[in-house]
Amino acid sequence: MYILGFILGTVLGSLVKALADRSLTNKTFRGRSYCPQCKHKLQWYDLLPIISYLLLRGRCRYCGDRISVEYFLVEVVMGLLIGYLFFQGFDKIMQWPYLVNFQFTISLLDLLFKTFFISVLVVLFLTDIKRMFIPDRIILPSIVIATIFLLLTTLYKIGYLYYFLSQSRIGQLLLPPHSDYFRNHAIRTAEPLIYSIVAAILIGGFFWLLIIITKGKGMGGGDVKLGALMGLVLGSPLSLVALMISFLLGALISVVLLTLGKKHFGESIPFGPFLVSGSLVTLFWGNNIFEWYLHFSFKMGY
Repeated sequence: MYILGFILGTVLGSLVKALADRSLTNKTFRGRSYCPQCKHKLQWYDLLPIISYLLLRGRCRYCGDRISVEYFLVEVVMGLLIGYLFFQGFDKIMQWPYLVNFQFTISLLDLLFKTFFISVLVVLFLTDIKRMFIPDRIILPSIVIATIFLLLTTLYKIGYLYYFLSQSRIGQLLLPPHSDYFRNHAIRTAEPLIYSIVAAILIGGFFWLLIIITKGKGMGGGDVKLGALMGLVLGSPLSLVALMISFLLGALISVVLLTLGKKHFGESIPFGPFLVSGSLVTLFWGNNIFEWYLHFSFKMGY
């Protein structure tokens, strides 16, 4: 599973790099890959993640022009990210080793959804750090997909609960109109979806407010949409953890850049990469960070 996650990540890395490049050049997402220099269409054996780059020694097979090492790095980073995601989710999935098992299905869907989220984040990281650009044709469909996924999985959980209870006489007594049990648990099941929507609105609204206050200098419209996606996927309170990490990273890197003279006061720094980094850290270790914070606050008497 760990190796499978890494392999899947490298394949997605090729896709991520292509989506980022075509977003920046406003080219269609359709069509086969080709060499940016000689325009020769690449064959499947030219596109093997990591392997093709190493075998070709970083050069195009057809024109000999050098291929940017960025392709190699994106594939490796995506492989590590998805590999670690599978590493974290493997034990959880193996607790429910049967495909017909409800918990197995939910765990598998969660793993695939997080894989999708990581892929989108890396695309946005690349486009924003290069051109301070978060493309609508990436972020808007991602928000729609995330909303639909969360809605369908919530309905699936509620529907499965109803089906499970209806299979026994005792369970039937817990269904309406005999009892409020099903209604109460259905509401509880829907709460994460509601919290995610509220988090998306609050974070997006907060960024929009910053745009108004700073007259567009402190934040961009793409950051508003990325913040909304963070709220949807991470939910509450983890999206707030991601937000705090993002601002801390942004402040730290800004101070370092100013100190080194790489940036000057008044110059813009893309905030998307910090939002992406904060989201990734939270996706992997958010619960641990939140529990540590609660424990630390309790010890300090806050």
